[in-house]
Amino acid sequence: MISRIDPKTRQALQAAFAVPPPSRKAEFLRSLPPLPPPAGGPLWLVRVQLRYIRKRVWLAGTAVAALCLGAGALPGWNADRAWTLSALLPLGLLAAAAELGRSAPCGMAELEQACRYDLRQLVLARAWLLGLGQLPVLAAALAAAGPVWGAAAALYLLAPYLLAAWLCLWALGVCRGPEAPFACAAACVGVAVLRTALEQAPLALYAPRALWGWGAAVLLGAGLTARQARRWLAAPGVG
Repeated sequence: MISRIDPKTRQALQAAFAVPPPSRKAEFLRSLPPLPPPAGGPLWLVRVQLRYIRKRVWLAGTAVAALCLGAGALPGWNADRAWTLSALLPLGLLAAAAELGRSAPCGMAELEQACRYDLRQLVLARAWLLGLGQLPVLAAALAAAGPVWGAAAALYLLAPYLLAAWLCLWALGVCRGPEAPFACAAACVGVAVLRTALEQAPLALYAPRALWGWGAAVLLGAGLTARQARRWLAAPGVG
């Protein structure tokens, strides 16, 4: 349509709708307050990412920690009830895992890549904060299960937790869209169901002689989680 307009009409339209030249531009710029010095540094980046993480994530972690401590304070707390903690911890990881990859489902990964800091730096800052937020949850679970299991509590709790962490990182690397939180939820629920099924199975998985197997599972889970985290950070459009 525009290409069919004769040149005189086109020039008239351009003259009628042209943007007027700025007036008093220099006076306006002089009236602006001085800009603050640009912020930066690792601590500034961490503070910004702390505001980015939603409050519901911290509330979810607090609720899981309080539930663990409350369960440990119940009368008659024994090993039969303590097994539920190892199935509960992967579910407590779900909110943190979903928050870690929130920019991709929201369509903000490209914008974050164009920001002052590299996207991987932003994701690492979030992961550091979310990891610190998970420490009280693990500590509460260990405090509740420790009197029942003793030193073996760390192995029984960390093995399914690290398995869920590995699966969540794998899911975040495979699913880059809105389905990523659902994939993390499926991974955490699957680990919790597997943990419950193993408890009911007629296997001697929790005998004292099987502790070495749980220790190997914890080491394997930690290695797989670290390896998957490196792969996820190295992938384009991470986070």
